[in-house]
Amino acid sequence: MQLGRRIPVAGIVYNTTLRRPDAALALAMLYGLEGKREARVASIAVTENSLGAAAFADAVFRFYQLGPVPNANRALPVGLAADKPLPPDSAPVNAVFQRVDGKGEPLYQRRMRRVSDTAEVTALMRNSLAYIEDGLVTVILSAPATYLARILDYAGAAELIQAKVRTAIVCEGPQDPEAMRKVLSSWPTPLQFCGRDVGQALPYPAESIEKDFAWTQAHPVVDFYRAAAPMPYDAPALDLAAILHAVRPDSGLFQQTSGAIEVSDGGLLSFTPSAEGKHRRLVVDPGKKDQIVAAMRELVAAKPVPPPQRRRLTAEEIEQFRKQREEEQLKRAEAERKAAAAAKP
Repeated sequence: MQLGRRIPVAGIVYNTTLRRPDAALALAMLYGLEGKREARVASIAVTENSLGAAAFADAVFRFYQLGPVPNANRALPVGLAADKPLPPDSAPVNAVFQRVDGKGEPLYQRRMRRVSDTAEVTALMRNSLAYIEDGLVTVILSAPATYLARILDYAGAAELIQAKVRTAIVCEGPQDPEAMRKVLSSWPTPLQFCGRDVGQALPYPAESIEKDFAWTQAHPVVDFYRAAAPMPYDAPALDLAAILHAVRPDSGLFQQTSGAIEVSDGGLLSFTPSAEGKHRRLVVDPGKKDQIVAAMRELVAAKPVPPPQRRRLTAEEIEQFRKQREEEQLKRAEAERKAAAAAKP
């Protein structure tokens, strides 16, 4: 019996440009899933965007974090690709950080003001795998594969990915052809494809933005969404679909077909159906559209949830845990003794 251990949940590594409204909604969904103890955000890596975009991702994390961060592993910094000139902050990002309260104070604290406040994206994504149980990580690639491909250059990366990652889901969008081909040829776990057609078949309703967040007077994701385009509008839910399938792969909400993901010299992704194909494509069953959108709305608009309280162990449990540790140490010592004896000439 193991005491004090939490139930393993899906870990999500999210590589995003944070340029589309559904990417902001995806952050809310991830923390909604965390609140239900269904998932854990292993890392968020922002590429092809500004320092303000990374600061926005951090602000959303802090909006959902009630109370102090329990430990350093739960406060992994947001990654930002900063090896080339950064673009200016977008209108939605500016809208979020320009909001003030009745005293003129910012509603959302911008704690990331320098690139040095962020993490290097490739190292962050790789290192974040270590904090999730084996076989429970899903990588969501909704950005050029430039930095994800670089993980494969680390010594021992293939073995680490194979041990930790259940699958990687590639969301359709402009790609770095060379890097994407490297991922397609060398990524050691299954790859799935979430095409634009999936997002278009699942428009996130503006009605949700207007009604589902009545529990709060200010929400960074709502402010981002409102500033991204004239309201009301329904945003294609590409990233939401990928995350929902990643965390609930056995729900039956999505169908899948076999085939091959390909990338053109111009960076366009495509999927060629084939019974022998090693990749899988997500397909939306029109009959389940309402069920999928309802699940998305519930998760995106979920209220922040306090972290679970740690129960104090009884004296009997502590003693049982001590005995278990002693037995494990004795077994390890005996195994090492036998191995040493076997190694002697």
